[in-house]
Amino acid sequence: MMSKSLSFSLLLVSTAFIFSCGNTNNQTISETVDSIAVEKKDTSTVDEYTQFKYDMVISNIPFPFEMMDKLKSSAIGFNQKAMNAVGNISKYNQFNAKAFNLGVYGADLAYSVTYEQFQQIGSYIKNTKTLAEDLSIPLAFNQEMMDKYNKYKDNKDSLAKVVYDSYSKVDQTLKSNERVAMAALVVTGSWLEGLYLSTKTFVDEPKSEINKALYATIWEQKLHLENIIKLLEEFKSDAYFATLIKELKEMQAEFEGTVMDEKKLIELNKKAAKLRNRIIEGL
Repeated sequence: MMSKSLSFSLLLVSTAFIFSCGNTNNQTISETVDSIAVEKKDTSTVDEYTQFKYDMVISNIPFPFEMMDKLKSSAIGFNQKAMNAVGNISKYNQFNAKAFNLGVYGADLAYSVTYEQFQQIGSYIKNTKTLAEDLSIPLAFNQEMMDKYNKYKDNKDSLAKVVYDSYSKVDQTLKSNERVAMAALVVTGSWLEGLYLSTKTFVDEPKSEINKALYATIWEQKLHLENIIKLLEEFKSDAYFATLIKELKEMQAEFEGTVMDEKKLIELNKKAAKLRNRIIEGL
């Protein structure tokens, strides 16, 4: 089986180009991402330092298969209600909501595959395909990928590879088209949903020998959160990103100290849920 940490190593575009219009509302982000996604026009340049900085930040943010494995190995049961409902896709009309929830549904897929919940994976594959196509990332969930899903729909390892390969295509497409605003939201959505699923289904479990590895993995998210905030702060002049950064920094406060304990886990879950629930409502 492939590596369980899919890294989003994305080539990035300058902040000045992304926000050249100077407006700071939600619609502006959508229109800007729309113009990049559909027209694929970019006349800006990226200096070497900016490329290096972003590559270093993004390459250290993993896809949540590893966290889901730790969750399952801690004897935590599957909770379908914790996932983003399939029907919520109808709420995602803005491009920022589509990109964010493409990441969210990716984490839900990792969760379902890890727990071998094969009966519901098809609906989530369909949603990710729809969002990817809306964002002009058609190769991520093309007919070849759908054929593989139908072929391996009852095989955990093969399905995990299908999901991995599809999100690798997302990575490659965003890299080639230099759509950093969209990339940032996909990555943040995937990370946030992975953290939310882990803390939501784990929040009532006292720390013990059987789950101490999961506590450690959740604590390690401190570093990933720091990287995500660094990435998003390049766009803090925009109101949508500024609000997102503020909420992520509220979560960051729960990582103060040297270890994750039961009390911190409860508070982290509350703050992750607050942001995540806003995102899955398309707001």
